[in-house]
Amino acid sequence: MGRIRQQVERLAIVGVAAALSAGIVLGTGTAASARTKQPRAITPSVTPTVTRPAPLAKPLVILYGDSLAFEAADSFVAAFAGERGVQVITRTAGGTAICDWLNSMRYDAATLAPGAVVVEFSGNALTPCMQGLDGRGLSGDAYWEHYHADAQSVIDIFTPLGTRVVFAGSPISRSQEASGDFNGGKVNDMYSQLASEHDGVGYVDAGAAVLDNGRWTPSLPCLPGEPCTGGIDGLGRAVNVVRAPDGGHFCPAAEEAKRGVVAACPVWSSGAYRYAVAMAQPVLASLG
Repeated sequence: MGRIRQQVERLAIVGVAAALSAGIVLGTGTAASARTKQPRAITPSVTPTVTRPAPLAKPLVILYGDSLAFEAADSFVAAFAGERGVQVITRTAGGTAICDWLNSMRYDAATLAPGAVVVEFSGNALTPCMQGLDGRGLSGDAYWEHYHADAQSVIDIFTPLGTRVVFAGSPISRSQEASGDFNGGKVNDMYSQLASEHDGVGYVDAGAAVLDNGRWTPSLPCLPGEPCTGGIDGLGRAVNVVRAPDGGHFCPAAEEAKRGVVAACPVWSSGAYRYAVAMAQPVLASLG
């Protein structure tokens, strides 16, 4: 998985989109390849409410997503390490949108028929499939109609097979909180609405795991069992940095993202860990 993910990091975003459109799978991994330094998944500081669903028809889980899922991929895989017989595959690339992965989803549905898929896309419009005839990213009604149709396509691809679909919400960024323009929040609402309208489809507010009661925060108290590297906050609590310098991603030592593409984090990323555990929770609940 590491070699493939490094290749993804070097790809220009248009190249990523082209590869995906051709049906090439990028950024993949399985439970056997999870990094050993990852601690066992534990309850994040904000745990989404999860209603236990029926058991999965097949113990194969696939994560699809953009840079947030890319950062969280290793921890997502590690969250299932204690679940015997469960295979986890990740398909993620920074800057991508749902439409970049629809061909891969169709292929996975036909060849793998996974028991569950977790779908995390925060609303990017950077790749060709999210651009208009003028080459610019879609906006306004055209953007929302496209994103809604693509999310519906995910449901149409997987639910006829009995595959459980879980849409994962993204957290507000520092700049979005300052401006009050949280476009990702509207995407989250759309996912939640679709989940309420379809059987076998769920929504998890995974972004809440890196927020302080819904507000953006640079750090949160350390979780039991994870490395604690962020020092002491003003309340005397041992904390970890949970957001990147850009205020949107997770890696404490991240360089600036380039058109949504981020590199692998060289240090412990508590934010990515918390986000991964939150995304995994609905599926873990179905595994008992």
